[in-house]
Amino acid sequence: MEELLRWRLEQAEAEAPPPPHAARLLDLARPWWETWPERFAELVERLGRMQVAFGHAMADPRGARGGELVPALILRHVSDVETSVRPLYLHVHDAHLRLRFQLDAALEPPEQVFEVTFVPERGAGPPFSARAVLSLDREYSLETRLPDEVARSWEALKVTHRIPYRLILRSCETGA
Repeated sequence: MEELLRWRLEQAEAEAPPPPHAARLLDLARPWWETWPERFAELVERLGRMQVAFGHAMADPRGARGGELVPALILRHVSDVETSVRPLYLHVHDAHLRLRFQLDAALEPPEQVFEVTFVPERGAGPPFSARAVLSLDREYSLETRLPDEVARSWEALKVTHRIPYRLILRSCETGA
C-alpha cells in the first residue's frame, strides 16, 4: 500500500501545473477595482449618474415588500445592464452582514452567482465586495464580514432605511 501511495504521489506531482509566480499570486489576491482602476472609475461615474424611478417603484406591487431601491450596474458578457435592486432582508451583527435583495431587471439566462461590489456614495468609505447566490426568481442572498468602518455605520441600518451604497454586480465569468 505504501508503494502505491508513493507512486500516486509521484504521478500527481508530475501532472501538476507549475505554481504561479509570486507577482501573479499578489494580483489574484487584490480586489478587481484595484486591478482595473480605470474601469472601476468609469463604472463609479456611470453609477453616480443613475437615477432610481421612485414613482414607478411606489406603483409596483412588489414595492410593499422590502426597502428603498438601490442603483445597480450588472456587468455581463454581452452588455452591461443598468437596473436597481430592492433590499428584502438586511441584518448586521458583530460586523457580519446578511443581505437578501431582488433584482429589478430580469436576466436571461439568470446569473447563479454575482460578485457584488458595494460602492459608497459621496466617498463615504472604501468599496467592499461579497458573493451573492441566486435563491429564488431574481432574488439573491449574501453573507459577508464587513470592514470595521462600514460595520459601525451599518449596525443601526434596517431594511427600510436608505442604503448609502450603489452596487456593481459582476458575473463570475466577467473579466472586468
